[in-house]
Amino acid sequence: MRPFMKFCFALFFFWVGWLDFIGAFHTTSAWTWKPQRQSSLSFHIPQGWSRLKRPHTIMMGQRGKRIKKEIKREREAEVPPRINTPYGPIRFNRPLSTCDACQGRGIVRCNVCDGRAITRATGHRKRNSFDADRVVGSHWTSVEIREGHRHYVCTESKGSRKKKNFQVRMSNSCGPEETKVHLWITEDEIRDKASWRMGWVTLEEIRMADSGPLIDAKICFRCKGERVLKCIECDGKGKLGYHQRIYDVGQ
Repeated sequence: MRPFMKFCFALFFFWVGWLDFIGAFHTTSAWTWKPQRQSSLSFHIPQGWSRLKRPHTIMMGQRGKRIKKEIKREREAEVPPRINTPYGPIRFNRPLSTCDACQGRGIVRCNVCDGRAITRATGHRKRNSFDADRVVGSHWTSVEIREGHRHYVCTESKGSRKKKNFQVRMSNSCGPEETKVHLWITEDEIRDKASWRMGWVTLEEIRMADSGPLIDAKICFRCKGERVLKCIECDGKGKLGYHQRIYDVGQ
């Protein structure tokens, strides 16, 4: 597989170098790639090329298909009538349409928290994951207060995961060695998010728990607790323009 990938990369760089070499004789401008919103990608072709003088646009994904259909529909539409005014002839275009994604509001519901403003602090996995070979020395937080402590360190492991008797010894992280608490925890219990969390949580989360179980929630990183986002289809304006052709009013 590696030789084939090397051959593909070499062929790609040879193609790019050939384009730059040919373009140096026709124009001084290089190829410039211009990413558009979402699934649209357009690049500008050098003007020195006789066959490809107009900029070409590559549209991919569902949004690109929809734009292509709109452009085709506009090309098949009739030319708007020519109206003579004291300031010169004009042609009226259709007014802006309402955005279907946001229904004209300019905002949409956050797709990360689904409008709840909070997400799970432990992530979307149903259970904790750990490596039995490197679990010794890892940090864990107990959801409930155990023997007066929440922060624990894995100091020892025994048993085998194949025989389903794997256990780890949890020791509290603070205090002298003589007064430390040692707890033997099974694999199923340590992988349960309702009992243990990976790593050490902050003091702020512990204070929010108020001597009770830790709250598995945090502010959504996408909407920052606002529950809504600006619509990317209409850029928050609520209206969409058509891909209408520009007609010469003098004709």
